[in-house]
Amino acid sequence: MGNAHATDPDYWNVTDDPGVRNLDWMQRLPSSTSVALLSIPGTHDSMARDGGPAVWTQSLSLLVQLMVGVRFFDIRCRHFNDGLPIHHEAYYQNANFDEVLQTTIGFLDSHPSETVFMRVKEEYIASGNTRSFREQVQISLNRYPGRFWTLNRIPTLGESRRKIVILDNFAGGAMGIAWDGIDLEDNYSTIFEFKWFYVRNHLNRARGSTWSPAMFITFSSFASALPRDLARGMNPKLHSYVRENRGRLGIIASDYPGPKLIGDIIAHN
Repeated sequence: MGNAHATDPDYWNVTDDPGVRNLDWMQRLPSSTSVALLSIPGTHDSMARDGGPAVWTQSLSLLVQLMVGVRFFDIRCRHFNDGLPIHHEAYYQNANFDEVLQTTIGFLDSHPSETVFMRVKEEYIASGNTRSFREQVQISLNRYPGRFWTLNRIPTLGESRRKIVILDNFAGGAMGIAWDGIDLEDNYSTIFEFKWFYVRNHLNRARGSTWSPAMFITFSSFASALPRDLARGMNPKLHSYVRENRGRLGIIASDYPGPKLIGDIIAHN
């Protein structure tokens, strides 16, 4: 996948499957816990594995990400010919939204203690459609009745086990937790030193704000160079922070997270 020259699979991943499994890590957590108080490993542009080094942001497939312990996914759909192909900007990722849902629901059927958080975002140029993006998303969700959290409030873990919590990042009416209601760090047009400053400060706020009902999401990804090279620098630094500090981290969405980084985020719960 273009990452053959990586040297540190613990923190940014090299292989198509590192062999590490965190299948049921939410099982031990009380069902009364607000999901906003969890520490959750996630991926940025979760399906971007085609199109070349400037486009790739992950080496692991969706299913392997789930098995390793990732529970937040950044899913970007182009609205094209009344379908929802997965894109990273102009680049089709050889998958569609229905396949993403099928894989995720299948995993949750086998691991009913878990919940998955899914940002759904409209990507690239819409073309050839007879209905709205929201209507198209709803058609896909209707194939799995009862398997989605679509209310605009943060659920408890008990309310959301075996479900996909939709984080609504598109126009056309509420369908899940509103993206603009999330406490978000996503400064992506910056340099490494500034980005780490933003990431660290946002994680510090998440750790120090356990009284807050808000959901925190910190993107450690940014766009000043090839994603794989940036992850090679960012992820070990992020891992050191995770190891050295305790408390709620919220969702951390990364490019190329390795199994050690994922596992130590999980250990915060």
